[in-house]
Amino acid sequence: MKLIKVIWFYALGPALLAHGPINSKNNSKNCKMELIIKDLETKNSMLETHFLVQQMYRNLDYKAFELAIDEMIMRNDYKMVAGFYDNQMIAVSGFWISRMLYCGKYLQVSNLVVDGDKRNFGVGKKILNYLENKARKLGCDKIVLDSYTENKKSHSLYYGEDFYIRGFHFMKDLT
Repeated sequence: MKLIKVIWFYALGPALLAHGPINSKNNSKNCKMELIIKDLETKNSMLETHFLVQQMYRNLDYKAFELAIDEMIMRNDYKMVAGFYDNQMIAVSGFWISRMLYCGKYLQVSNLVVDGDKRNFGVGKKILNYLENKARKLGCDKIVLDSYTENKKSHSLYYGEDFYIRGFHFMKDLT
């Protein structure tokens, strides 16, 4: 079975261990960082990601984050993975498994964030590869994600990982 990667662009409007070296953008031949990716298995470990998620959503206070995590766990069996370098969390992504009529079983990537100082080292790629392997093990047909239209840097990453645009993610404000 071939896993298919899909990007949904926003029309309006960002355990097991996996080891792998990360190339430094300053000296990619001589400087390597060892990235360890872990499944965050408790709500408390997920809440520890707030400082990173806040880099994407600057106005997201801790209490609102906690309430959102509670609801996403309850409704979607929401899970998270995090990347660590030198025992410091430098990347995080949420995900859940679901099914839709048009695409079958899929893993939805949610809020992939790499610390601003650690971008362009291949961390996002390693997180996506980790999630792809997880999706394959869980029997998913696809891995999907949303990306804001203005987030051009992330688009390069997704295209490089064989994601393609399948459609638009439309929204309508109700408040």
